[in-house]
Amino acid sequence: MHHDVILRRGSVALRPLTAGDGPALRSLVDEAMWAGNGQPLPRTDEEMSRLLAALVEAPATFAFAVELDGRLVGRTVLYELVEGLKVEIGHTIYAREVWGTAVNPTAKLLLMGHAFDDLGVGRVALRCDHRNARSRGAILRLGAMFEGTLRRFRPAADGTVADVDYFSVIAEEWPAVRAGLEERLAG
Repeated sequence: MHHDVILRRGSVALRPLTAGDGPALRSLVDEAMWAGNGQPLPRTDEEMSRLLAALVEAPATFAFAVELDGRLVGRTVLYELVEGLKVEIGHTIYAREVWGTAVNPTAKLLLMGHAFDDLGVGRVALRCDHRNARSRGAILRLGAMFEGTLRRFRPAADGTVADVDYFSVIAEEWPAVRAGLEERLAG
């Protein structure tokens, strides 16, 4: 779904993702970091651009390019939006150079703020491949609650059928989660 939403905090900006971001995004990713995705790693700039075009065109989806100081460092998506009810955050991938920095918590603060405060949802869900301990830890550090593991949930890029860990933040928890992220980013 095309949108014109731009979310910004400090040096991190989330702007509409475009198919034209394909070459820059492809240059940031490798096989190991892509393994938890549901499709194989795009091998060419054109394949990545086609994948991004499909993501941008998906219904009930806000796809964002993540920029740090004006430079593309990843992508993240609000998807499966049911207005007033729920949305999921996913399809997130970052350049290795920003792993462990303020980029991810800032992006998630912006996305959850948009979801709860602007879109009026009551639930934001996040998920990751059960084998991805790094992503699991990052989601828990955001303040999301672990809900369980969906077994044999989806095909993985490596050809296996992956179990997926599911997490959420509900509207009643959002003020405390926001405060925790604000404190984390201030420190």
